[in-house]
Amino acid sequence: MKKIYSFFFMLHAVVISAFAEVPQPPAPSEPDGIIGSHEYVDLGLPSGTLWATYNIGTSSPYETGPYFAWGEVEPRERFTWENYKFYQKYIIDPEKGEWVVLDDIGDDICGTKYDAARHHWGNGWRLPNEQEAYELRMICWHRWTVENGVEGTRVYGPNEKSIFLPKCGYGQWYDATMIDIVGAYWTGASYPENTYMGVAVEPSTRATTIFVDSSGLQSGDASKPGGKNIRAVINPKDSGILPVTYNKDAVSLRYQNGQIMISDAGLKCRLDIFDLSGRTVFSGTAKEGVCPLPDLSHGIYLVSLSDSGVSIKTQKITIK
Repeated sequence: MKKIYSFFFMLHAVVISAFAEVPQPPAPSEPDGIIGSHEYVDLGLPSGTLWATYNIGTSSPYETGPYFAWGEVEPRERFTWENYKFYQKYIIDPEKGEWVVLDDIGDDICGTKYDAARHHWGNGWRLPNEQEAYELRMICWHRWTVENGVEGTRVYGPNEKSIFLPKCGYGQWYDATMIDIVGAYWTGASYPENTYMGVAVEPSTRATTIFVDSSGLQSGDASKPGGKNIRAVINPKDSGILPVTYNKDAVSLRYQNGQIMISDAGLKCRLDIFDLSGRTVFSGTAKEGVCPLPDLSHGIYLVSLSDSGVSIKTQKITIK
């Protein structure tokens, strides 16, 4: 009998050990810095693309944000062919098939006047292109999870840093009931389309998306008038903007008695404070480790300490 008990004890120990050795995913990443008052994470991708930490129209990774039709820069709540800004007409041709005619705004609207990310954030931010969407799907690994009560996919780059893409659903299509079990994010790339008789539709009425569900990220496409969320990107190589990086262990910021205290008193740097909407509420210079602030309303703010345009430290503070 003792031998049987001993066997089961050893088996139990082996099972516990096996589970203990299962590698755990890295902790969620802190932002690497701020460009144009918006946070980004460097996922270590070959293209050098930096991904925003939250959707256009939000200030948190756990908000889905407003929906945009492809090529429109202002959000809406209800989407149809007829209220799409670039809709012209519907054609029925017995020899070629049926299709919708749209204004031609180009096959790649990244960084153009039709790019909602560029319109709202500026400073080099734009819609992701096909290559950048491919990197996110194929070079990164994805984990469906629940964070802060929000379902979504955490995307880990080759350097194990990550961003969170919430399950965002779609904008309301005509009078249909909205479904939020999955979601999709626009890219700036049009998607080739043919009629059911094989005739090419030009310009296409569809655009590529990054599709999000419990299986991870997939390539998708959708009708351009439909409402989707937008996660912006910036690439320092083609935008001409230096990535703003910092060593968060090198310096610390602290709010006390109406002023920001900097641990390294020798720093003489620019200090910018933003509210959670991205609006600048104060800019000044720190001297001898201290920067007095004007009277600010109670709330949470982002403080960015920089030198010659390169961020040294970015931190949230609470003013009570």
